[in-house]
Amino acid sequence: MYKLYLFLLFIVLINPFKIIAQIGINTTDPTAMLDVNGTTIIDEKLFLENPGNSNQIRGSKLIIEKTDESIVQYDIAISKYGPINYAELVFNNTSRFGISDYNTKISTDDYIVTVQGYYFVEHGTGSTSVITASNGATNTVEGYQVYAYKNTTDKKWYIKCFINNKGIFRTSANAVTTIDLHMNLIIFRKGFLAKEVAGYNSFDVKKKTTGILAKPPGF
Repeated sequence: MYKLYLFLLFIVLINPFKIIAQIGINTTDPTAMLDVNGTTIIDEKLFLENPGNSNQIRGSKLIIEKTDESIVQYDIAISKYGPINYAELVFNNTSRFGISDYNTKISTDDYIVTVQGYYFVEHGTGSTSVITASNGATNTVEGYQVYAYKNTTDKKWYIKCFINNKGIFRTSANAVTTIDLHMNLIIFRKGFLAKEVAGYNSFDVKKKTTGILAKPPGF
């Protein structure tokens, strides 16, 4: 019986010569000094001495923790939903009373909806000379409210934009008008940035201006 021995000889040359190579694991075409195509298990510590900055924000990935406490890469390209979403709504030819109970069809079980910003102009002209006034006395300026809220019946997020005391939109020339309402929404995937906790049904401050409130549950 013959035995065949294969000897590998590595020659390391010290200055003035250097050996520069790229190592690929599970790939025959490495694109970096160390290119690992697959999963990596690190039993001890991993040090990143010079991680640098990402110059491809849109191509970046998030690292998230699943319900079983495992850490995985979040890829928005194949996800059924986004953790943070942005939507712009435009309500054309809106009533002089604003909008009330507009259903966004966004589930309250899965998302949290917030109004990030808004503005309104006169419909048809685009003029910004729009103010709010009392429904009965046009010389009284009323405040207004714009917000998203939960509808507990159908579990959907609704939008409101109305003037206090049943006021109306009008122009600076005292003419009643309709408006175009532009609104930006930020929509968070529920549980991604914050969690909901039980609130207080009521709290008696006993006519005092200062006091101590117990921590909400979960904190």
